[in-house]
Amino acid sequence: MEIKDRVFIVTGASSGIGLSTAIALSDRGAKVALLARSTDALKELAQKLPGSLPFTVDMTQFDRVREGVGAVHQHYGRIDGLVNNAGRSYAAAIEEIEPALFDEIFHLNVLGPIVAMQAVIPVMRAQGGGSIVNINSGTAFMTVPQYSVYSSSKRALLGFSLTARAELEKDRIVVSEVYPDITATNFGKNRMGNPAGGGPSAHYAEGYRSEFVAGLVLQAVEEGRAQYFANDRLRKMAGVAA
Repeated sequence: MEIKDRVFIVTGASSGIGLSTAIALSDRGAKVALLARSTDALKELAQKLPGSLPFTVDMTQFDRVREGVGAVHQHYGRIDGLVNNAGRSYAAAIEEIEPALFDEIFHLNVLGPIVAMQAVIPVMRAQGGGSIVNINSGTAFMTVPQYSVYSSSKRALLGFSLTARAELEKDRIVVSEVYPDITATNFGKNRMGNPAGGGPSAHYAEGYRSEFVAGLVLQAVEEGRAQYFANDRLRKMAGVAA
């Protein structure tokens, strides 16, 4: 898909990968709807990105997600792309998992993207196609102590994404996934739970730049392959040939 003059929704757009993706899309001539919980951060970003639209939304509030997609469609008259980026980590040993937090993570990391997809699919179908990019995680292919909830949520997103890709092919709606490795954002700092030893989140400051991951998102939009990996190590873990 061409990016210039197209309309994209980016969730979790106020920081990290979402912020870098919104900027990258705007720099390529797209109009970007900015969805996140932080109203002030979105307003500040919208002032820097021509033609952008800020909309405050908590991705675990599904009626609000649908309202946001409707507002974007009403404002621009079309929706060409959706980047499901909003997500959060949770770290706890199996015996310490809090069911309420487990539920919150699955609402944010799995059901939120699904509801957003459900909301944009009819619009894209009526237009004759579109692009959906789900930001996944290399932990979907790993067994990491303390991170079973997060990795299992990402495995679920993997399954839904691949199934949606097959289901929507006839409608020319392309579903792709991007798999970052450890990325230098506040993602690790914002995790829920309190794991012993810090786990992988302790190294987030040393990871890839979010701009690198945003480049993978743009590549996914333009090329439309099923999966994009930050490096060969993740690709091998996923069992995908180079």
